[in-house]
Amino acid sequence: MEDFGSALEKNAAELTVMDVYDIAAVVGQEFERIIDQHGCEALARLMPKVVRVLEILEVLVSRNNINPETEELRLELDRLRLERMDRMEKERKHKKELELVEDVWRGEAQDLLTQITQLQEENKNLLTNLSPRDASMTVEAFHKQEGQGYLTRKALGGT
Repeated sequence: MEDFGSALEKNAAELTVMDVYDIAAVVGQEFERIIDQHGCEALARLMPKVVRVLEILEVLVSRNNINPETEELRLELDRLRLERMDRMEKERKHKKELELVEDVWRGEAQDLLTQITQLQEENKNLLTNLSPRDASMTVEAFHKQEGQGYLTRKALGGT
C-alpha cells in the first residue's frame, strides 16, 4: 500500500483527489494520536475546521485536474463551434451574392422585355407606313414575329 505521507510531499499543482484522501487519512491518524494522549476535548473545535479545509481542497483539486480526454473534447467542441460559425457566415455571404445575381438577372430580363416591346411597336409603325402591296406580303411575317415575341416574353418570365 502507498505511504499516505507521500501525498504531502507532492507539489500542490500535482495533487489529485486521491492525494487529498491520503492527506485526510494522515491527518486523521494524527488526530487519533492526539486524542489518545490528550482526549477529545483538545481537538473538538479544531477537527470540524480541518475537515472543512480538506473538503475545500478536494473540490479545488478536482477542478484543477481536468481529465485530458475532457479537455480534448472541450477543445474539439470549441473547434466545431468555430467551424459552424464560419460555415454560417459563408452561407450568408453566398445567399447575399445569389440575391445580387438574381437582381441583376431580373433587371436584364426586364430590359430585354422593354426592348422587345419597343421593337414590336417599331415594327407596327413600319408596317403601317408600308405600301399596301408590301404590307400584304409582310403581314404574315409580322404575325409570325409577334408570336415569337410572345414566346420570348413567356420564356423570360414576363406576360
